[in-house]
Amino acid sequence: MKTVTIEELLTWAFVHELPKGGGVDGLDNANSAWRMLEASSWGKITSFAELGAIVDQGRGDTENYWIEQGEPHDDAVAVGRAVAGLSRCDVAVPAGWNALADWPDTEGMAEAAVRKAVERYMVRTPQRRAAGVVSLVVGTAILGREPDFGAEPSKVRMIERGGRPAWFVTRRMKHEDGQTYDLEVDGYNGRTQRPVKGAYRKYEFSIDPTGDILGRLDYQIWVAALRRLEAEIATQLVGHRLVFSDRSMTPWLEADRPGVAIVERAADRPAKKTAVAC
Repeated sequence: MKTVTIEELLTWAFVHELPKGGGVDGLDNANSAWRMLEASSWGKITSFAELGAIVDQGRGDTENYWIEQGEPHDDAVAVGRAVAGLSRCDVAVPAGWNALADWPDTEGMAEAAVRKAVERYMVRTPQRRAAGVVSLVVGTAILGREPDFGAEPSKVRMIERGGRPAWFVTRRMKHEDGQTYDLEVDGYNGRTQRPVKGAYRKYEFSIDPTGDILGRLDYQIWVAALRRLEAEIATQLVGHRLVFSDRSMTPWLEADRPGVAIVERAADRPAKKTAVAC
């Protein structure tokens, strides 16, 4: 048996084994071992053993060609099934999750940016989030590298308007529907050249950290997915032995801290009193 890490196993499976059946298009071809597993069409792969190779001829029979590729290794099939199974899961972000905990104190600005980024991520449907997990695992396996979790602290600056510090004020407005709303408007009186009563200044980051926050979210999703795959695949392998990873959830901090989790999507849970973690 060959001893490997989960990352090495995934790269081997998605680069060398699961493209089989896909001809020159590899994984992208509907007849590749991976696409069949993804579509829960394993019966087609058994026919692949009888035919010697199943390779789609491609669009117009001109952009692909038949090629003898053989069957994917059993361990690669186990890997593919487990990765395809991530499409039935979802991402759980814990309350108070702070992707920028290593930044200097920004008087709540960093925490607010994290909350906004998480809200933006959670607007996606559960199906889109699950598809993103699968794409993340497959993409990193093919590239052979981990997601980038770099996030240099951004400088805090006063918001300006026309090259000068801006003023803001909150006004309570009554809408035609009868509801009352608080709206933030310009707090500077151009006539008197002075800020209006109750006006305040606001601050912003010189560089929007949203991309870095989502990058760290992707990193933790990837680590959580690898841990799940390790646990699921370890006892199914026939030609490989897994060395379990001690990869940190928070490599940007001195100590490892809990992070996001991969959980079974509610719609796919069996009728049990206790939900089973994915």
